[in-house]
Amino acid sequence: MSLSLIEKKRKQLIELALTYGFSAKETIQCSQELDELLNMHLKEMIAFSKKKEDKPCTT
Repeated sequence: MSLSLIEKKRKQLIELALTYGFSAKETIQCSQELDELLNMHLKEMIAFSKKKEDKPCTT
């Protein structure tokens, strides 16, 4: 998951909120899309962290 994609969606959300308002369907839809991107990123980070923890130490 690209952080730049998340940042782009966040900026889009701000623009929509300023243009149409916070409760407009376009704003809410964009907010939900951003939530999905953030959730996917979080899951990837957790999986990466677990992989790192599972590796045996080689010293």
